Amino acid sequence: MSDPIPVCDPHFHLWDLAERANPNLGDPPPYKAADYFADMATLPDELKRVAGVHVETVVGQKEGGVVVDTVSETEWVRDQLQPTETDQPFGIVAYAHLARDTAAAEQTIAAHLDAAGKRLRGIRMILNHHPDNPDLTWPQVEDGVFTHPLFREGLALLQRHNLAYDLSCNPHQIPDAVAVLKDFPDLPIVTNHLGFLHDGEDQAHEDLWRRNMTALAELPNANMKLSMAWFAREGYHEDPAKEAKIGAIVRELIELFGVDRCMFASNYPVDKFKGQSINYIYTKFLEWSADLSADERKALFHDTAIKAYGAF
Repeated sequence: MSDPIPVCDPHFHLWDLAERANPNLGDPPPYKAADYFADMATLPDELKRVAGVHVETVVGQKEGGVVVDTVSETEWVRDQLQPTETDQPFGIVAYAHLARDTAAAEQTIAAHLDAAGKRLRGIRMILNHHPDNPDLTWPQVEDGVFTHPLFREGLALLQRHNLAYDLSCNPHQIPDAVAVLKDFPDLPIVTNHLGFLHDGEDQAHEDLWRRNMTALAELPNANMKLSMAWFAREGYHEDPAKEAKIGAIVRELIELFGVDRCMFASNYPVDKFKGQSINYIYTKFLEWSADLSADERKALFHDTAIKAYGAF
C-alpha cells in the first residue's frame, strides 16, 4: 500500500462557551482540541492529517452589539493546540474589523500576533449579508463593507503583515469583493465554503453564483475552500441525487480555479452537527478526486492550503 496522502485541514473550529462566551454561536456543546483530534482519527486509511488551520468563530461585530473578545479566542485556541503542535502544527485565522478604524485594526492584528506568534496566518471578517433573506445574513454582520473606503486600508494591513484574507460572503456580494480585491494582487485570498452556493434557491441564484465564481477565479491570488457542502445541498449525505450535484459542483470549481488553488476542508464541527462524519466527508473528497493524479490530489488535500497560508 502506498503512503497516505497528507492532509492539511484549513478550516476547523474549537469552542467552549463555558470558558469563552460567544453569543453569536448560539448554544452549541463544547468542541475542544481533543474532540477534534478524535474525529480526525477516523479519516479514511488513504489519508493522514499532518496540519491544520483554525478559523475564527467571532462572526460579526456591529457597533452597539454584543462584543466578543477576538484576541482571547486566539489565546484560547493557541493553548488548546499548542501541546500537540510538534506532531500537528497549526495556523490561526483570527478576526479583526477591517473597515471601521484602521489604527484599531492594526492594534488588533498586533495583539493577535503577540498571542499567536508565527501561527497567525490570516484574518477573516465574515461579510455574509442579504437585504431580504435572514438565512443569508450572519449574526452581527454589517452591509456595505466591501465598498467602505477603510476596507482597502484594512486589506493593505493584511498585505503588509503577510497575512491571508479569508473571504466569506454570498454570491451576490462577489462583484463588490472583486472590485476591491483586484487591487491587492499580492494578498492571498481564501474563499470559504464553495462560494456559498445556497440550497433552496432558484436557477437564477445558481447562474449568479457560477458567473461570479468565474469572475473571482480570474484573480490569480484567489483560492477556494471545498467545504460546507450541506449549505449547497442540505442532507446531501442521505440523498444520492444531491450528493451527485455536490460532486459536480466540486469538480466545476476545481476546473475553474485549478487544483493549485483549491483545498478540501472539514469545516468541523459545524458539518458534524449536520450529520456528516469526518470519515464520510473525506471519503467523498477521495471519490470526487479519484481520477486525478497523485500530485493533483496532494494539492487538494495539503499543498494548496500550505501555499495559501504559508508553511508551518
